[in-house]
Amino acid sequence: MLQLIKKYDYAVVSLWAAILFLPFLGAVHLFDWDEINFAESAREMMVTGNYQKVQINYQSFWEKPPLFFWLQAVSMKICGVNEYAARFPNALVGIITLLLVYSFSKKRFGRKIAFLWVFCITGAITPHLYFKSGIIDPLYNLFIFLAVYVLHLFSLEKDEKKKTSYSLLLGAAVGLAILTKGPVALIIVLLTLFVYLAFTSFKFFFSIKHFLLVTITALGISLFWFAFELYSNGFTFINEFVSYQADLFKNPVADHGQPFYYHPLVLLFGAFPVSIFAIKGLVKRNLNASNAQDNFYLFMMILFWVVLILFSIVKTKIVHYSSCCYLPLTFMAAHQINGFVFGDKKMAKWQIVLFAFIGAVLAMLIGILPFTDVLKHNMIPMIKDDFAVACLSVDASWNGYEFMLGSMLLSMVFVTCYYLFRNESAKGFMLILFFIATFLPALLRLVAPKIEEYSQRPAIEFFENIAGKDCYVCTPGYRSYATYFYAKVMPQRNDKYYDENWLKTGDIDKPVYFVMHVGGSKDHVNDEMSLLYTKGGFEFYKREIPAKKP
Repeated sequence: MLQLIKKYDYAVVSLWAAILFLPFLGAVHLFDWDEINFAESAREMMVTGNYQKVQINYQSFWEKPPLFFWLQAVSMKICGVNEYAARFPNALVGIITLLLVYSFSKKRFGRKIAFLWVFCITGAITPHLYFKSGIIDPLYNLFIFLAVYVLHLFSLEKDEKKKTSYSLLLGAAVGLAILTKGPVALIIVLLTLFVYLAFTSFKFFFSIKHFLLVTITALGISLFWFAFELYSNGFTFINEFVSYQADLFKNPVADHGQPFYYHPLVLLFGAFPVSIFAIKGLVKRNLNASNAQDNFYLFMMILFWVVLILFSIVKTKIVHYSSCCYLPLTFMAAHQINGFVFGDKKMAKWQIVLFAFIGAVLAMLIGILPFTDVLKHNMIPMIKDDFAVACLSVDASWNGYEFMLGSMLLSMVFVTCYYLFRNESAKGFMLILFFIATFLPALLRLVAPKIEEYSQRPAIEFFENIAGKDCYVCTPGYRSYATYFYAKVMPQRNDKYYDENWLKTGDIDKPVYFVMHVGGSKDHVNDEMSLLYTKGGFEFYKREIPAKKP
């Protein structure tokens, strides 16, 4: 049996990834902002037939280049304009990522660590869930990881022809990363290279020729789109794009300002349980850069710390900004687990206690969620936000058995602790990694739709109901992309549509629907608007075409 698996290793990894990542992608609506934002850009490309221009509400969108939206558009061509199609590209990215990390680590460390790395990715909460999302980062992180992996190969290579090939591969990876999310990819790769060179006393492993090849290739790929945009619209997009990227570094954009320790906490809890297993491996001394295994470990360690420190310094802090840490973090966890199971390492008791504590906290939160409708009457007096209180007024369609997910997780955490304390590491690690990997799809299927019922479902159902109507739709007082995607907004001939004041008080030529947050509508409602109904945290208004004066 083991020999059969060994023969079909890549098929096993592919099947494992497909089973975990492909089902239930359309089980819940896309979430505002990012998932709907990106899907809407892809939808508008299809509506307009303009795949060069990134736009939202048929206006230029300055924040992101188009590569991921192109993939979503292709997916929507095949699967239709829906949630599954928007998330399907990342499921494929997940399968490719697992195959690549298995291949790379098998080459350097053998099958044991290769499989452990795969299981650490699928058995960690946020690294797993990102491959079932519709956001840019899984693809972006893959290209950055590939760039750093090529740097690792490059640093060990002596053959000049192979170095030339690595230069082209490195430039391609960086160029594709830039075309996915922007120039921060180049900053991450350059900082990783600089720290590596500092570690090796600045022993350069590349020449000016190689540097030029990397630069030309990266520019050639990224300019494949940027040059067209520059030709079509001049420097407007470039200026806005650079300005936006700089603003993310300097200011907490869109109220995403968090303390310096935000990302370490996100990784500690989000990448549970792998984050606990990796802790001792995050700083490893006495690494020999000329040794292939140590060299790979060094690059992974540097990439992890560069990303974590960089985005802890950046003023805008969003959960997925530190997601580029996932692959190096899961690798270091796999390396540590290998030492625990097959070597003479022992997991420290404080690590086991920390594992038990975080696992218990997460299990209790998941277990309590199904009782929200029962407990919310006690919670509401403590909440000062009118919108949040109104959201909780919805009775979600809990079935009553979802609390068992929390109970199952708590049980598995305690059983894992039992094995770890008894030094039966193999049983403990495999139990929790396999459990989390299969637990997360069930959690998404059973719990995520209920959370959405509280947070955004009333608004999205309203948008779906008016889809196809000849009308305008607006969300005064809050920012949403669900308006465009779920109402299937088409290009408007009347440019006044973009003027919110005109929609509220002007001489409109179509009915206007307004969706507002409860508690935030008083500054936007006027006598010409009629309240249709209130549901959850949202109020729904309509303004008819004014009667013409005689």
